[in-house]
Amino acid sequence: MTARPPVLHLASEPAPEPCRPLLEAPVRFADDHLGVLHVRDHLDEHRAAFGRRPRLSADEVLGLLDATALTGRGGGHFPVARKWRTTRDAVRATGRTAVVVANAGEGEPASAKDAALLVARPHLVLDGLATAAETVGAGDVVVWTHGDAHELHRVLAGALAERRAAGLVEPSVRLVSGPGRYLSGEASAVVRALSGGPALPEFRRRPAAVEGVRGRPTVVNNVETLARVGLLARSGATGATGAGTSLLTVLAARRRTVVEVPATALLADAARAGGWHGAPPQAVLLGGYGGSWVPWSEAAGLRVDEVALREAGLSLGAGVLALLPAGACGLAETARVSAYLAASSARQCGPCVFGLPAISGVVEALVRGDARKADLRRLQRFAGEVSGRGACHHPDGAVRMTLSALRTFAGDVERHRRRRPCAGVDHPPVLPVPVTP
Repeated sequence: MTARPPVLHLASEPAPEPCRPLLEAPVRFADDHLGVLHVRDHLDEHRAAFGRRPRLSADEVLGLLDATALTGRGGGHFPVARKWRTTRDAVRATGRTAVVVANAGEGEPASAKDAALLVARPHLVLDGLATAAETVGAGDVVVWTHGDAHELHRVLAGALAERRAAGLVEPSVRLVSGPGRYLSGEASAVVRALSGGPALPEFRRRPAAVEGVRGRPTVVNNVETLARVGLLARSGATGATGAGTSLLTVLAARRRTVVEVPATALLADAARAGGWHGAPPQAVLLGGYGGSWVPWSEAAGLRVDEVALREAGLSLGAGVLALLPAGACGLAETARVSAYLAASSARQCGPCVFGLPAISGVVEALVRGDARKADLRRLQRFAGEVSGRGACHHPDGAVRMTLSALRTFAGDVERHRRRRPCAGVDHPPVLPVPVTP
C-alpha cells in the first residue's frame, strides 16, 4: 500500500479554526494514473472517523445550508440551499419526484479534486448524496462519471455494495458513465444525457431544479459539494464543517496535487502546499481552462476565497491553480489550450462552430510570429462576437482565458508579433491537453 503523504500544513499562515478536513493530506497524481491514490476508506473506517449519518428533516438540512451559506464547488458557486429549496418546491407544485445527481464528470484536464475525493472519501460523498435525495424527495439518485474513469467507477461500485450489505436505509443509487469529453460534465449536458439525449450542453429556458431530467425537478451537485453536506449534517451550523476550506488542484512540474486549504490562505501558500519549489512562477492559470491567466506578482498575495477573488474579477472556477514556470511561453500554452477548447466544443451554435476556431487560429499565428496588428484587432472583434452569445458558457470561458493571456503576456505578444518569438516556445508543454477525437 502506498504510504500516506504528510498532513498538509501552511507554514506562513496561523492555524485555522479547528475543522474536519475533507482530505487528511495532499493527494498526488502521477500523470493521468489513479493508481498512486490511497486505498479508499471502507465503511467501517468511515464510520469510525465520522460516525453514522444523522437523519435530519428537510427543514433542518435547509436551515443548516442557509446558516453556513454553502455554495456549489463545481465552478458556478451557486447557493446550495436555494437550488435544493427550488427543487423541493417544484416537487410539491408538480407532484413529480425529483432526480438528484452527484456530478463526478470531471472534464477539466488540469483538475483532479473530484477524483481524489471520490477515492479517498467515497462514503462521505454518498452520505451527502443520500441527504440531498431525502431533502428534496428524490425517486432517482445517480452518480455521473466519465466513461474513461474506470477506477472511479470501480471504487464507487464497491462503496455502494458495502452500504447495501450493511443494510443502510437510504435511497438506492445507480452509476452512469458518460463520454469522456470536456463538456460532458457540464450540468445541462448531464441532464440532457440522462433524459436520453446526447451528453452536450443545451440552452435551458427553465432551470433543471424546476424541470430537468425527463421534465422532473433535478438537483445536480458536484461531489465536493455533497461531501461538504455530509460533514455539515454531522456537525451543524456552529460546528466544524470544512465549509471554510477549498479543495484545489495545483498543477506544478507536470504533476497534479490536490490540497485542502483554508480561505485565509494565500495562493502562494497553496502553490507551496501543492509542490511548487524554487523560483516563483511567471503566471498562474486560475480556475481551469475557462479561467484567467494572472501574473504571479499579482496572484501570489490573493486569498483562496471565492468572494474576495470575485471582487478582483477572478474565480476559483473548477478549483485549479496551473503554475507557469519562468522558462515557458504563456502564449504557446494558450494556443494549445485554445485549440483544444475549439475542438472540444458542442458544435451546436455559431460561436462554437466558427468563433472559437477563428480565435484559436489567430493565437496560433501569433505564436508562430505570423500575426499582425490587424490580426490582433480581429481577435478582439471575434471575442466580442462570441462572448455571451453561445448556447452554453463554453465559448465565454475560452474567450476569458484567451483575452487574459493577451493582457498577462503583453510583452510576449509584442515580441511574437514582431517575429521575435520568445525562447519559451521550445519549452516542454506545461498544461495537459488530451487528444480530441
